[in-house]
Amino acid sequence: MQIPTPNAHKEWAKHMRALVGGHCKVTTYHDETESHQAYIFESETPEGIVAATVGLMEFDQRTHQNFSVNTEIIMDKRGFDPRVSSVLSAIAFYVMKNGWKVAPGVVFESIVQMYFPETKLPHILFTSPYQWKGMSKVQLSDITIYPLLAIPVSEAESNLAMLNKGMALENVWAEESVDVLDWNRISSV
Repeated sequence: MQIPTPNAHKEWAKHMRALVGGHCKVTTYHDETESHQAYIFESETPEGIVAATVGLMEFDQRTHQNFSVNTEIIMDKRGFDPRVSSVLSAIAFYVMKNGWKVAPGVVFESIVQMYFPETKLPHILFTSPYQWKGMSKVQLSDITIYPLLAIPVSEAESNLAMLNKGMALENVWAEESVDVLDWNRISSV
């Protein structure tokens, strides 16, 4: 198993800054008991906000005994809204504290709704980051990470995604040219 160093966290944040640009910072979020913390990279650009976990790579996401999987989660939203980082920190806390596993096609239910109660897209689907070339696998100096993009989805989209690890839903999005970075969009199914 690869064990990341704090240097790997800095490398990841620098990688994200170089990738997305904009006004960047890393913020510390605490859970409700203030016994755990999550670091969230944020980049604010004229187009919106990109946020990414920093340090989630320390929590092995393997589902098989032989292969270690280290990841970081990215969220991308058209238009700036600081609640995006709060959603991402909630995801990080479920992974760190409760042992929830993330992988392409996995759905976390009602996570978005915790911070966006008005949303029609209350759930999160994890998929490979499609916006940037070479982001499905990132080699840092002492660890390889497999970033995932967290996309808000509707109840109907969530149900479709759970049937075959998100592939049918991603096909619908591609066929209909759905802008999944628009968190105010209507459901595609």
